[in-house]
Amino acid sequence: MTTENVRIERTKSYGHYRVTGTVNGVEVSCITTDSEAFDYLNDDENIEKQAAAQAHCEMILQLTFENL
Repeated sequence: MTTENVRIERTKSYGHYRVTGTVNGVEVSCITTDSEAFDYLNDDENIEKQAAAQAHCEMILQLTFENL
């Protein structure tokens, strides 16, 4: 599965974050409560945590895609 353009943003609900991205050419959106993903997805200073956040976001986007 190809996952691209992964983004994460806060929602109006406390502790909830919306993850969006393109999976196999389809725009997918889902919610996560993983605050570390929000903190580190765009943090170039901590490469290991950034990679873990990227992997988490890609995984939940792919799971959401599979359940469409």
